[in-house]
Amino acid sequence: MIKLVINLFQGKWKLTFISFLMLIVLSLDGIVLPYFLGKFTDVMTNQEYSQIPLLLFIWFILWLLIIAAQLSNAYFFGKVRSKINIDLKDKMFKKSYDAGNSKVPASQYISTITSDIKQIEQDFINNTMNFVYSILQGGITLVFLLFINWKVGIIFVLLGTLPTFIPKLTSRWLQKGTENWQEANQQYIGQLEDGLNARNLVKRYGAQNFIFKQLLVGVTTEQNKYFSMNFKRSTSAFYVGALYVVSAMGSLSYGAWSVINGEISAGMLITIYMAADRVVTPLISLANIYNAMTASEPLLRKVLNEEPSHTQPTEPVFTKNNDYLISLENVNIGFKENKPILESINLQVEQGDRILIEGASGSGKSTLLKTMMNEQDVLSGEIQYSSNLQGNLTEAFAVVEQQPFVFRNTLKYNLIIGQEIADEKLYEVLHQVGLNRLANEEGLQIQLGSDAHQLSGGELKRLEVARAMLSNKEILVVDEALSGLDGESADRLNQLITSYPGTIINIEHRIDEEIRERFNKKLKL
Repeated sequence: MIKLVINLFQGKWKLTFISFLMLIVLSLDGIVLPYFLGKFTDVMTNQEYSQIPLLLFIWFILWLLIIAAQLSNAYFFGKVRSKINIDLKDKMFKKSYDAGNSKVPASQYISTITSDIKQIEQDFINNTMNFVYSILQGGITLVFLLFINWKVGIIFVLLGTLPTFIPKLTSRWLQKGTENWQEANQQYIGQLEDGLNARNLVKRYGAQNFIFKQLLVGVTTEQNKYFSMNFKRSTSAFYVGALYVVSAMGSLSYGAWSVINGEISAGMLITIYMAADRVVTPLISLANIYNAMTASEPLLRKVLNEEPSHTQPTEPVFTKNNDYLISLENVNIGFKENKPILESINLQVEQGDRILIEGASGSGKSTLLKTMMNEQDVLSGEIQYSSNLQGNLTEAFAVVEQQPFVFRNTLKYNLIIGQEIADEKLYEVLHQVGLNRLANEEGLQIQLGSDAHQLSGGELKRLEVARAMLSNKEILVVDEALSGLDGESADRLNQLITSYPGTIINIEHRIDEEIRERFNKKLKL
């Protein structure tokens, strides 16, 4: 756990140190209030009234200093916490882009970023400060307590430590409860995302009641696990609290006996009782804090884990033979070694090729494309890539998807995606792909993804081609771009695609003979 804490606070030591200094001042609360309350009691009992003004003034100043330290710590530790949250959310989002993680559902990352990291903040980050504060207050107050009366102080502290043994016995039980809730919450979020995204489909098929019941079961299970997790924590806290009551009564009984026998004054008993409480309570808090941190540790390890969530594709093989860009030699493709979808595929992709891959639905066209782009391993055989593509192989491809993705942002944002490209160039490319009505300043600023500015299926595919042309990708991969379009629209879009200046790999389910002739290589699956 210490390594996790160091990892979290790395690069934030200055703010953390200032917060630590404020915690030291805050810890003096274990001395100031018990001492001055006990002293005030003795002064009043002994009728030494002349000492009261100075006593109250010093007490006031020190008490005010402690409150000011509390506010300062809230500021500096709040800054630290914000920086840690930013780091964790940024790290998790970037992790989703790592090789091998593309198959992880988006809902899993959304759940981690919005829910799990919030719980890490509450149960781990905040409790790190509480853990340090408890140690400081308990340690400083214990030294003070032993100094004023070690014998009575030891009795109070020893009896008060009894409740601290409970959390040791329940830590694994609590951690299991958190893991169960996490699993149920992840399943519910997936169901929720599906239910929201499929609203139109569900209504068309009259399946509302089915979906409502499914989501009700999901949220009920998630809440039951959440309730169980929290009730387990409450049960552990109850056992701790019950033992605390027993130890407190025993300590007070011994303290009262000491006053009766003249060993300490009534004011000293108050001081010892309050000081001992500020030793024992932090010890109990340490146990509860440790339980909460332990319970949330799996969430934190998941976020900080550097390993990809899924197996990464095998490293691509590059060759110095640059007669071709991609070469497939006796390649078997699929998901199971003994059940390949495609067998003995041989294909050479040369610079400037226009390649058409045809096949019925389910014939393996999309799987073949993913394998050629090194997003999936071959079952057998070998794929070689030109050394000209060496580096980040993913960035060599532009893909026109069946359902192109659109960011909920402006058209310009969707075209450049972070690149520095002059508006004039954007106008030129929009004209080239046939989106003339959008090739102006107003068109670039329309908000896509909104009800007011929806693009048709054909326009979305033209947008994908425009992206590819602006980024100068070596290879344009087209995944059934013509499906769902009428003959004239399909012809215009295909002319645009086949005029792409790079290499083209196009897969289609059905295609007209006139369009087929525009390709120089054809592969029938």
